[in-house]
Amino acid sequence: MKKKSLFAICSCYAAIIIFTIVAILIAGKYYFAYLPIPYENYRSQITISDESVIEQTDMHTVGDSLKITFHSLKAGSASVEAVFLNGQNEKESTTVYYNFTVLPTGVIFVSGYDFGGFLFVVLGITLISLTSFLFCFLQLRKRLRQQYFSYKTVLDLALLIFFLLQSALYFLLLQHCIASPELADSWQIANLAGFVMSIVFLLSLPLLILFAGFLCASNLSLIRHEGLRRNNLFGIFISALLLAGSVTCIILTLRYPTTTGISGMEVRGALMRTVISSGFVYGECLLLAAVLCTQYAAKFKPKYNQDFIIILGCKIRADGTPLPLLQGRIDRALEFYRQQLEQTGKQACFIPSGGQGDDEVISEAESMKRYLVEQGIDESLIFPETRSTTTLENMRFSKKIADAHKPDANILFSTTNYHIFRSGIFSAKAGMRASGIGAKTKWYFWPNAQMREFIGLLAEEWKINLFFIFFAVALSSLFANLPTIVSFLVR
Repeated sequence: MKKKSLFAICSCYAAIIIFTIVAILIAGKYYFAYLPIPYENYRSQITISDESVIEQTDMHTVGDSLKITFHSLKAGSASVEAVFLNGQNEKESTTVYYNFTVLPTGVIFVSGYDFGGFLFVVLGITLISLTSFLFCFLQLRKRLRQQYFSYKTVLDLALLIFFLLQSALYFLLLQHCIASPELADSWQIANLAGFVMSIVFLLSLPLLILFAGFLCASNLSLIRHEGLRRNNLFGIFISALLLAGSVTCIILTLRYPTTTGISGMEVRGALMRTVISSGFVYGECLLLAAVLCTQYAAKFKPKYNQDFIIILGCKIRADGTPLPLLQGRIDRALEFYRQQLEQTGKQACFIPSGGQGDDEVISEAESMKRYLVEQGIDESLIFPETRSTTTLENMRFSKKIADAHKPDANILFSTTNYHIFRSGIFSAKAGMRASGIGAKTKWYFWPNAQMREFIGLLAEEWKINLFFIFFAVALSSLFANLPTIVSFLVR
C-alpha cells in the first residue's frame, strides 16, 4: 500500500473517530427513557432526587411507551422514580427506578450501563466499515487496470467482501436503532454488535456445508480415478478444516450467547467467539476471492496480437511423450495459434518451457517441441527453454528468450485453467506483462487443484496474509466490544 493511500485511509478513520467522539459527548448529555405504559388510563409522577444534576425537559407518548427526556446540568449522581398510577384504581401502581451518574463531560450514564450516545457508537462503526469497503473497492478497481495478476488482487477482493458483509449488518443494526429506539437499549445494541461476525458465519453455513461436501465428493472421485496420493487429499483436508471451524463457531455461539457479560470468563468467552468467528469468516472471504480470481483469469480472452506463446511444462511419460495434462496445455496453445492466424494472419512463435527432471528421459521442453512438430508447426517457430524447474523460472528464462528475439513483445502463456492466475503472478514477478489461456480439466480434478493453488497463494505471501488476517480480526473484535469499552470509559 502506497504512503499516499495509507495516509488517506488513516485520515478518514481519524475524521470518523473524532466525529463519533464529539457526537457522543453532545448526544450523551441527553437521555431518552422509554417506559412501557402499563394501564390504558394512567397518571404519571416523575420525581428527581437532585434537580441540580439532571432535569426533565420533555415527556410524551410514543406508541405504547412514555418517552421522557432528561438533560444533564452538572457532574454528580441522582435517582429518578417514575410512578404510573392506574386511572381506574389509583391504589394500583407501577414504579420504575433509574440511577443517573453525570460525568464531568456532561454524559449521562444510567443504571450502570446505558448512556445516550450509544447510537453514535454504532454509527461510527458503520461509517468505518463502509469507508473500509469503499477503499478496498477503489484499490481493487485500480489494481484491475494496472496489474490483475497479483496476490494483492485476492487480498483486496477478500477484504472488500469482508467489509461489505460487516458494514451491511452494522447498517441494519443502525436502522434498527433509529426505527425502534424504544427497543434498542444499549444492552441489546452491544450484544447485537458483538454477534455481527457470528451472524455472518451462520448465514454462510449452508453454502459452506455444500461446498465442503462437493470438495469431498470430487476428491473421492479423483482418488478413485488416479489413486491415493498426498496431492489428491487437499480437498478433503480443506473440507475438514471448514467443518471443524464451523463446529467450533457453533459451540462458542451457544456457549457464550451474550457479549456484555460481567464475569471475566464471560468476557473472555465472548472475545474468543468474536476472534474465531471473524477469523473464520475472513478465511471464507479469502477462499471465495481466490476462487473468483482464478475463474475470472480462466475465462479471460486475450487479444489476437501475440508474438510468443509460452507453454508451461509439467511431468511427461517415461517414453518422453506428454501426459494428458501437458498435452492439454500444448493443444490449447495450438488452438489459439490457429485462431490468431485465421483472424489476423499473424504467426506467433512458441516457447515450450520446462527442464528435465531426475526421472525424465528428456526435458519437458523437448517433449513439447516434438509434439508441436508432429502437429505441423515449423521448427523455426519453436524456441525451447530447457533449464527451468519452477513456474517462476519458466517465466524468467522464457522472457529472456522472447526479449532476445523481440523486445517488448506481446506474450501469452498456456497452462491448465486452474493455474492461470498463479502463473500470471509469477509472470509479473519476472517483469513480464503477459496474458494467460488455460486448458480444461476433468470436473473431479479441478476442485482439488484449486485448493492446491489456494494453499500455494497463502504460502507464497504468508507475511502479508497474516497481517491482513490480524487486521480484519482485530478490527472486528474491537467493533464487537466497542460499546462495552465505551461504557467502561465513560463511567
